[in-house]
Amino acid sequence: MEFIPAGEIIGERHQVRSVRIEQSPQLPDGEYAFIDMYCSDPNCDCRKTMIHVLHNGQHVSTINYGWESKSFYAKWMNDSKENSPFPPMHGASIDLTSPNRVSADGILGLFNHLLSDVWIAKFKQHDKAVKAAFPAKAT
Repeated sequence: MEFIPAGEIIGERHQVRSVRIEQSPQLPDGEYAFIDMYCSDPNCDCRKTMIHVLHNGQHVSTINYGWESKSFYAKWMNDSKENSPFPPMHGASIDLTSPNRVSADGILGLFNHLLSDVWIAKFKQHDKAVKAAFPAKAT
């Protein structure tokens, strides 16, 4: 599965969330941009976004954010084990492929601080728009 930036599908209507940080004990000063990306497989229903975090234009972290419940993802992955070998999909986590150029705790703290019902609704809208842009394949 390939994750593509929502802006490539939505175009000019898409707005990248950004924030300027100064004097944080965990993160370097500067501009942080959050570029939301979505699975382009129309048969996939992962209900998550991968967010590339840029600091002053450099990719410094990748956050996974799944907006559904833990039970949704356990069922979706056919994994009901308490100690699952799969990384968590519910909520925010640092992706295994993240470049980790800034503090994981710091960037997750910033993301969770910025997270709101409005932003989550945009994630859901963007996910639907990306899925709609690709024709469904017969399974």
